[in-house]
Amino acid sequence: MIIALVTLLLLCWGSFLNVVGHRLITNQDIIFPRSHCPHCHHILAWYDLIPLFSWLWLRGRCRYCQHTISYLYPFIELLTAIIGLSVFAYTDPHYWIAYFFFFSALIVTIRTDLEHMLISQYVTLYLVPLNFLCAAFGLLPITLSESIIGAVSGYAFLYFIGAFARRCMGKQAMGEGDLDLLAFIGSCTGIIGCWLSLTIGALLGSIIGGIYLILSGQSYKNPIPFGPFLAIGAIIYLIFENTLRAFLLG
Repeated sequence: MIIALVTLLLLCWGSFLNVVGHRLITNQDIIFPRSHCPHCHHILAWYDLIPLFSWLWLRGRCRYCQHTISYLYPFIELLTAIIGLSVFAYTDPHYWIAYFFFFSALIVTIRTDLEHMLISQYVTLYLVPLNFLCAAFGLLPITLSESIIGAVSGYAFLYFIGAFARRCMGKQAMGEGDLDLLAFIGSCTGIIGCWLSLTIGALLGSIIGGIYLILSGQSYKNPIPFGPFLAIGAIIYLIFENTLRAFLLG
């Protein structure tokens, strides 16, 4: 019963994160106006907003204009529930508050990067000081100095990789949002978590991106967002931190 209730609340939170992500990137107020179809702008009734189930019931189309509703809405809702339950099940309850805000911000970046290939600094760089405070007050399993070093090293590492790639290829290879995102991840997980999140994200991106490009037949010149893979890498590290450290670092 408790698991079912928590799952429902997480699905509702995922629905809210959908709104946050979409409105941040489209420069809309997060609270007002009420939820509406982005195509016909019809105000949605409460039964159109039931997380996951409304999208399934409506078969992925707006009730009023029949325009296709993005798969990202149910995907983000379900992803939030899965990640939230995993974090609550496999991490220390002492860190749940900080981890809740951390994975919520990561989910917003996944949404915006998949939809627009953009990552808002409001859910990355601007939240780094919050992680510093959490570390300073013992709400994260790292010290304040580890949090600061993680943030700086994360940003610097991707910056130099991007600069090297730009010199070699003559074009931008790393988005500014990715640098901000890894700095945010490092501020919550420290330099080791930052490195392992990047390693996992790069591995996932190579595998999934390669499969996608092969199946879709698209040119390798078409950019693929890296932010979602970084975010998933950080979440995997968060949940399986002890196992990963033991396996990779000995």
